[in-house]
Amino acid sequence: MAALASSAKMAHANEQSRSTNYLGMVGLNTIPSARMDKEGTVRAGASTLDPYNHAFLGMQIAKPLYVNLRQSMLISSVGDKPMYVYPGMDFKLRLKEEGRYAPEIAFGMDSALGHKRFSSEYFALSKRVYDFDFTAGFAWGRMGSAGHIPNPLARISSHFDKDRDYNDENAAGPRDWFTGKDMGFFGGVEYFTPIKGLSLKADFGADSYPGEQRSFDFDAPATWSAGINYSPKPWFGFGAGVVGGDKVMVRLSLQDKIFDWFGKSNKDSKPFKFDAKRPDHTWRNLPREMAAAEDIYFGKTRVKDGNFSGVLHMNDYTPSAQQIGRAARHLAANAGPEIETITVIPVTSGIRGKAVTFSRRDLEQAIAQNQGSPEEIWQDVQFSTDTRSISTKTKTRKYKFFPELSFSIGEEETTHLYRAALAFEERKEWNYGFLTGSSARLNLADNLHRLFKFKELNTNTVRGDADLFTMNRINLDRAFLSWMHTVRPDVHVALTAGYLEEMYAGYGGEILYRPFDSPFAIGAEAWSAYKRDGLSPLALDFYNDPALTGHLNLYYDIPDTDITAFAKVGRFLGGDNGVSAGAERQFDSGLKVKGFITATNSNDKDVFNSDRNVYGGFQISLPLGNLKFIPEGSAARVNIAPIGRDDGQVLNKPVSLYDVTEPMSYRHLGRNWQSVTD
Repeated sequence: MAALASSAKMAHANEQSRSTNYLGMVGLNTIPSARMDKEGTVRAGASTLDPYNHAFLGMQIAKPLYVNLRQSMLISSVGDKPMYVYPGMDFKLRLKEEGRYAPEIAFGMDSALGHKRFSSEYFALSKRVYDFDFTAGFAWGRMGSAGHIPNPLARISSHFDKDRDYNDENAAGPRDWFTGKDMGFFGGVEYFTPIKGLSLKADFGADSYPGEQRSFDFDAPATWSAGINYSPKPWFGFGAGVVGGDKVMVRLSLQDKIFDWFGKSNKDSKPFKFDAKRPDHTWRNLPREMAAAEDIYFGKTRVKDGNFSGVLHMNDYTPSAQQIGRAARHLAANAGPEIETITVIPVTSGIRGKAVTFSRRDLEQAIAQNQGSPEEIWQDVQFSTDTRSISTKTKTRKYKFFPELSFSIGEEETTHLYRAALAFEERKEWNYGFLTGSSARLNLADNLHRLFKFKELNTNTVRGDADLFTMNRINLDRAFLSWMHTVRPDVHVALTAGYLEEMYAGYGGEILYRPFDSPFAIGAEAWSAYKRDGLSPLALDFYNDPALTGHLNLYYDIPDTDITAFAKVGRFLGGDNGVSAGAERQFDSGLKVKGFITATNSNDKDVFNSDRNVYGGFQISLPLGNLKFIPEGSAARVNIAPIGRDDGQVLNKPVSLYDVTEPMSYRHLGRNWQSVTD
């Protein structure tokens, strides 16, 4: 028993010591394992193993899913400029967690999207025994190119029996998955030493370097390796090893859990206290100034049939359950003795949510007497439709601040591209559902001049002229007018016109059907977008020929999670047609993480005659609104995706109906209901 306890303690101590292989996937030296990072871990790193330098950036988007963006650069020596660049998107999906006797099982793909040079598909199994973590698996593609056994899928279809061309410039895709005449096995072990953060790794694989041997007669090393990993701190990892006896591998990585991010969208504040003693009569014109001091803005109030209700004009940075709870607190504190229920009708920018009706007694017990809980309040709360006028507004103009970093390691023509900027935004809601907004962008630093080495600008350029929008130090980012309205329960519309985003002006609209208690939603949008001239003062000028774009939008809130899967099908800004799909996770603090893949029917090629019609990326929004001197709702934005691409581009619209309605959805309120008494 003592030995088992010691083993469990060691295993737990090393959970923070996950390290990657040379391509950036959690594993041994040259092979992946079935292991995963902790949810929310973001990792950036670099490695070298002759004849490549590798840069990678990955994220554990959800407990079972890790996605890695990688750029592999062919070199003659470590410090030389790359001769060729091979980008790829890798992923690993856990199929089964480790049990007492059963191993952890995962399926993964290297270069699922990207260049075929590193494309592989594999299954990995890992099992811990005391301080040893064993891994075994089998693979197709490059990782199985040594060919230990014939491809068993060839018996199903001749499609899987074809050779894979690792030098083909067309992007990897479904037609290449699981193909090849042979497949190979891999395995290895990691030993966690008594020294904190130090582990030893050994593995064997089936990578015969097929692309390199065919293209420049590369002398491939033997398929075994031995090395070490040292992580003196959870955020830093160093690895080194010998591959095949004559090659040296070195890897550095930095990682952290962004789900533990310190920031929030709003500053902490204490609600006013009220006692259970009820006023002699109902104060319909309740103290609005006191409520406004807490960012609680009331519209019309009404007393009817023993119910005191009020329209709540919500902000977009304080947790919605907290706003509704504080509004109910103000109503209850000003309700006469005959009032037994309190109703809050949440609205924002002309969009109406379901009316939330509380038992007044539940509120008094939980808040004034400390004898109740949010769970007990939830048991008695009722949701209904209220169609009263919501036109009266008392909200003031709000300002926000957005540091932005755009970064790409998904280019074939060059190594990484980046751009850093600051955006300053103001928005104001008016009567009858009108919303105005404007923002300015301060360009700080970038290396987008590299784009001009490989792109020829023309009238069909969609975002290929991204460098032109960095020439001015300051540009107008947006200046728009929107009108939003709930036309009937669960159906919302929005119309918007003006300078819609940094590169486009125009007009368009959106409609969304989102049933309150359903995980599904469907919508559609259409836009007439005019390309802006990045070299004009503040980028105010735009060209006369509009681009017509529109999509059918589908959403699904995955049950028992705060993850939303989405898909957009339709016409992109460049006139190409296709689909963009992915998932977004939004936390009550304001932290948002989004991953996506876009595929179009475009036949556009890059300078190496490679397909450009499939790509993917991440978007991360890190809230800063709780910091001193920073406006509430501010956030640092990180966009990790190819820059200056013309295919598969969507309009970065200033208003999204799905985002506007999310805080008032049943799923969101239920998952964040604990804040109703805060």
